[in-house]
Amino acid sequence: MLTDWNTSYQVAIREQDPAKLEDLCEQARHAIHNRVLELAESPADARERGELEEALRQLTIHKYKRTVEH
Repeated sequence: MLTDWNTSYQVAIREQDPAKLEDLCEQARHAIHNRVLELAESPADARERGELEEALRQLTIHKYKRTVEH
């Protein structure tokens, strides 16, 4: 399941085109939030929860930097 959200995250984080970034970040955030919900229904993997939180932070930072630069 890690790859489901991680794939979307990696695509978004590598995107440099501000015109595409909003949609890709939204898709990645959606996949990450879905995984958070899945973890809420089962025993939590603390490491993965930390990865999910960090991924959300990095998406926010990446989007902000790309928006400011252009």
